[in-house]
Amino acid sequence: MEPDMKSLVRELEEGRISRREFIRRAVLMGVALPIAQKLAAFGQAPVFGAQAYRFGSYTSKPFAGKTITVALVGEPRSDAVKKMLPELEKKTGIKTNIDILPYPTLQEKQAVALTQKTGAYDVVHVDCVWVGQYAGQGWVVPATDFVNRSDPKVLNITDFLPRVLAEQGSWEGVVFGLPFIQAVFGLHIRTDIFKKYSLKVPQTWDELKSTAKFITEKERGNGVYGLTIMGRRGVQLQCTWDNFLWSWGGDWYDKDYRPTINSAAAVESLEFMKSLLPYALPGVLTYDWDENAQAFAQGKAAMNLQWQNAAPTFADPSKSKIVGKFDFELIPGKKRPDGSILRTPTFGGWGLMIPVDAKNKEAAWEWIVWATSVAMEKELAKAMPGSRRSSLSDPMMQKQHVEYKNMLKSLEFSKGRPRLTVYSEMADAIEVALSETLTGGKTAKVALDDANRRLEVILRRGGYLK
Repeated sequence: MEPDMKSLVRELEEGRISRREFIRRAVLMGVALPIAQKLAAFGQAPVFGAQAYRFGSYTSKPFAGKTITVALVGEPRSDAVKKMLPELEKKTGIKTNIDILPYPTLQEKQAVALTQKTGAYDVVHVDCVWVGQYAGQGWVVPATDFVNRSDPKVLNITDFLPRVLAEQGSWEGVVFGLPFIQAVFGLHIRTDIFKKYSLKVPQTWDELKSTAKFITEKERGNGVYGLTIMGRRGVQLQCTWDNFLWSWGGDWYDKDYRPTINSAAAVESLEFMKSLLPYALPGVLTYDWDENAQAFAQGKAAMNLQWQNAAPTFADPSKSKIVGKFDFELIPGKKRPDGSILRTPTFGGWGLMIPVDAKNKEAAWEWIVWATSVAMEKELAKAMPGSRRSSLSDPMMQKQHVEYKNMLKSLEFSKGRPRLTVYSEMADAIEVALSETLTGGKTAKVALDDANRRLEVILRRGGYLK
């Protein structure tokens, strides 16, 4: 067998390409179609007892005794699925070592494990903005064959919101994983305070500012401020600013990948964001996801710019003092000359994928199908909402979870961050500039000029900017 063909077969055996892709490339190499089809049939390594078994059917336990290692980001939905693992083991016989890590730690540990091919993980948790890096660079396996070998009623892949599946689980039209944590920005409000002062929900950023100022002046003596945000240097600060940047008409780069992070729109949007700080909780520049959610849950602010998936925390009596006193509204936007409002809520979320060097790929896919199933969506909704239309549009579920209705609306006009292989480097440059501006170290213009120069180097080195 020629070296190129051997390499292609190895890719198939390791699960890095689907059978269909193997056949296509083998034919291009001059292999006769019937031979390519036979090689595909024997080359893929399903290797578990009965070929007739459908993932998610639980008609037998072909993976009993297998132990897999799963990495998850440290958020409530991850903690909730951990508590359900005994049910999985009962159904499948699969034992799970679960590694729940803070965002930056997860990002670093997974990147090291996958680039060095240590085989440390069987399932990895992939932020939607990492998909280009993970799938585009061949770190994770296509899930096409796994999907085809799954029980269609349990997997029910068409039930996932198309936008969410495309952003969180797919790359260049190929499914690599399934959505597990779905997120979109919006405005959480204290309904009791809004009712107390007969306030209207802010529709524009200017209205948000005036409302935050009014509430701070009225309620500061009671320990309540108008607003809370995630202001600590990091991905949450960057995602918060994107809501402002895009509604001002700015973006990270133009159609030719020339960085535009220091445009007039970008500078003005950051200056406006900073102007909100006098009406925000004094500690917001130290707040990440957890701290921000906790502050709002404890009733310390009347408005909260955060992902919708924080809402279950506010509804949990063991964590919240505002149960029944909050709602989730559309993100404010920038008013345009024609009177319309441009809202650009940041889209986010996570998918579950299988590394190329995973030791137990089939057991890993069984785990993913279980964790993202319709039944689990309902179980995990108490911690964080899922990504299936059937649960998010269910009237009973919407009644129980106030965020669902406007979450679905927001997803229709939300905007995702770049899914380039160099995303993480770009994000770090932007996060530095945002932090420098909000803490007063630099003006918005100087900080964003510096970031723009860094982005140019990063995009050029990544091969995007010629």
